[in-house]
Amino acid sequence: MDGFWRAGLVGIVLVLLAGVAGGSDGFWLVLPAALLAGSAAASAAAAVALAAPIVAVGAGTVLVLAPAGSLPPLWMVVSVPLASVLVLQHGQGLLRRERDTLERAAFSDPLTGIANRRMLLSMAGYEIARHRRSGRRFTVVMIDLDGFKPLNDRFGHAAGDEMLRAVADQLARALRRQDTVARLGGDEFCVLAPETALAGPLQGKIGAAVVAASAGNDGLRASLGAAVFPEDGTTIEVLLERADERLLAAKRRLPDRRRHRAA
Repeated sequence: MDGFWRAGLVGIVLVLLAGVAGGSDGFWLVLPAALLAGSAAASAAAAVALAAPIVAVGAGTVLVLAPAGSLPPLWMVVSVPLASVLVLQHGQGLLRRERDTLERAAFSDPLTGIANRRMLLSMAGYEIARHRRSGRRFTVVMIDLDGFKPLNDRFGHAAGDEMLRAVADQLARALRRQDTVARLGGDEFCVLAPETALAGPLQGKIGAAVVAASAGNDGLRASLGAAVFPEDGTTIEVLLERADERLLAAKRRLPDRRRHRAA
């Protein structure tokens, strides 16, 4: 917001310079003033709201101070700067949308639409700093889908992809908005749950979400491993390693029949 008003003040200064310069040169100094104002606005409406008074003051100043007959037509004095602002805003809007698309692609999993590893690591860095300041705990849960490979081999990759999307959707529905649900690759997922000191209830929600996503397929379940900050580690690398160790230990405790299905 400070930049918004700063641009307006600079625009007014340029407008006054336009009046002092006079003539048609003075008119063309109104144009960059309006463009500068428009570039500081977040929307086309705000750009026009800021640029319009600058154009009006500039046009009036130039009309008063410029030599008679040296100005372009009044409609050009008013319309050209405002039209330029709208064109600028349209271009900036396109650039913002492209930037947002690129950011989503960089931080989300293309198959499921949830966070990817890069986004998980970014959020973990933020949560580690925040929880260290507050002295609170958060939990990381690693998730591996048991029985996914046989399902994928039997029904095909399209069915496997649909199952992964269903798991991601059910996890997002079951957990809180502040929790980060990420797919790390293949059938591996991870959940980062801020302000969570007890892993048991969280693991229960995750297991129930996977069961709901399996749609009655008894061969698909989840092995889970959890780690709590800061008891189990103070970096995300250590927390993920500890959670993965516990996940592998949980897999080793599976009945032989389920272990054979997951192989």
